[in-house]
Amino acid sequence: MATATLPLVLASGARLELGERLGSGGEGTVFAVQGAPTLVAKIYSGTVEPDRERKLRAMVGMGSPALDAVTAWPVDLVLSSGRLVGFMMPKAQAAKEAHILYGPKSRRREFPNAGFRFLVHAAMNVARAFAVIHERGIVIGDVNERLAMIDQDAVVRIIDCDSFQITAGGSHFMCDVGVPTFTPPELQGIPTFRGVTRTEQHDLFGLAVLIFHLLFIGRHPFAGRRHDSTADATIETAIKESRFAYSAHRERTRMEPPPHMPCLETSGALAQLFEASFAPSAASGRS
Repeated sequence: MATATLPLVLASGARLELGERLGSGGEGTVFAVQGAPTLVAKIYSGTVEPDRERKLRAMVGMGSPALDAVTAWPVDLVLSSGRLVGFMMPKAQAAKEAHILYGPKSRRREFPNAGFRFLVHAAMNVARAFAVIHERGIVIGDVNERLAMIDQDAVVRIIDCDSFQITAGGSHFMCDVGVPTFTPPELQGIPTFRGVTRTEQHDLFGLAVLIFHLLFIGRHPFAGRRHDSTADATIETAIKESRFAYSAHRERTRMEPPPHMPCLETSGALAQLFEASFAPSAASGRS
């Protein structure tokens, strides 16, 4: 990437030497940082818009030890010729994206010692990370299967923080993206997330989906068989209609789980929590 070859400095004034390329996405590339094994640098592919620059500057000022412990929160800005081109953040050491853990085949390969107790531990740590973020008035917005990085000790770090919805200095910076299969019923079908104010309740729906994935071998809670149709509905449609496939209230959902899946009703308090998270009335108070 051409940007990464330019002389780079941090907003704090230190020179920055990039190491190996660790990964890339639609917005940019993540690099190791020479002399700083616990940090990485995200370098954007294109020009950073003024609104994003203001957001990143605000986020650096909002940092805290608590956020640094559970997220890849921006800790410094990366500049080239005085122009912002990226930011520094804590590294998720030897961690894998959540979907690697909850996918049966990838779990056997990457987490060979991970049993159900480990999955429960990881799910609890994901929930704790969400709580730390929400306690600071921050909304994640784009909850998805790649959001949580999990290591061999079930330690969790939430990434892609630059897309979070934050409020700082009287300015509101929105999250303009989202994944439909992690989007709650009340937001299903909207043409764009641009300008939409997200809430913790929206995040908690995505969290419940992510935890369900972790505990139910990667199955989606709204993927099942409909009683009233010869063709199965899309997951997005099932979410919009609050048709939780594992619900005990099948007279309402007219859905049932896929064949050979464990019965949720035997899970006691866990079943009640999922029912509460995915019920039609959940938008007024998920927990």
